[in-house]
Amino acid sequence: MNALGTEKFPLDNASIRVSAGNMPTKLDICFGRPYRQILRCATLATAMSCGLATTGCLSPLAKHAAAFSQATGIVIDRSEDAYRSAVQLHYDVQVAAAVYKYDKDPQWSPYSDMPPLLTPEQIDARITILNGLKAYAASLAELTGKPSAKDVAALDSASAGVGTNLQGLNQSIATDFSTVLPNAPVMSAGAPNGVSTAVLALGDYLIARKVKGSLRQVTQQMNPNVTALCELLDSDIKIFRRQADVDYQTLITEQNQSILHEGTVVNPFERRKEIGELIDLAARQKANDALLAKLQMALHTLALTHQALAAAAQGNNPESLKHKIAELEAAGQDLGNFYQSLPTS
Repeated sequence: MNALGTEKFPLDNASIRVSAGNMPTKLDICFGRPYRQILRCATLATAMSCGLATTGCLSPLAKHAAAFSQATGIVIDRSEDAYRSAVQLHYDVQVAAAVYKYDKDPQWSPYSDMPPLLTPEQIDARITILNGLKAYAASLAELTGKPSAKDVAALDSASAGVGTNLQGLNQSIATDFSTVLPNAPVMSAGAPNGVSTAVLALGDYLIARKVKGSLRQVTQQMNPNVTALCELLDSDIKIFRRQADVDYQTLITEQNQSILHEGTVVNPFERRKEIGELIDLAARQKANDALLAKLQMALHTLALTHQALAAAAQGNNPESLKHKIAELEAAGQDLGNFYQSLPTS
């Protein structure tokens, strides 16, 4: 591992393209009770970290830890929104493609399978890791702050629940982070072991939170694991961005060919409507890519900010930490603002 504070986490060079699109705001379907429990635990952890951030008697480092925790909570919440929206968009594109093929495919059936971008189990796995990072960040605020006994007990309980979910995920990481998408890259033979190590380390830490340590010790030990998990999620999103481009380009090409060869079969009004739908598809493609690009940027910033916090805990360059925390807060707000700006119907 490079010296703490070194920016090991590579930025994706893909451009961030922003446009409006037809983006739903929720996909709260059939994730079930375990998902809701994870979400409640993570929400409790963030509530406590926000309270610590407003405490006036904290040391500078404690204030940085509380600010990191609060900013991380924002990023994680918006990341979950972005994942669910990307899943819904992929489904919407497949529905549109199926409707387009109705007259061309004699075997067409409304019961045909449409492979999802992520299965419910796969999206649960990603949200489990996100909420593990969120609970971990909240625990850092407690290490340096002065929480009440009630807050400590609540966070210990929440952390233990998230940690248990992470330990369970450790047994199925290779499956949960595979994908049903055709021709998508798969994990190398050794990659699941490295990811499993990071997942297990984070889960063990959250379960054993009553064993207190210093911020310096904890952040130094956990930094490689935080970085590994952010890199995992980043590589995951790159696959989804490529697949979304393939989906949209295929659909746009097919519809464009249909318009070009319709001749006089449709009237001018219908033709204008079809061309408008083509433009709408392109806008949705750009919106989907922009959403995922912003998620990549937020996770990239989270990894770098944790590196800066670990360095500052050892007395190295606290000014850099202030800058990174500001970037992390901005990344979370940017992701949230863009998500909320998209049309809901």
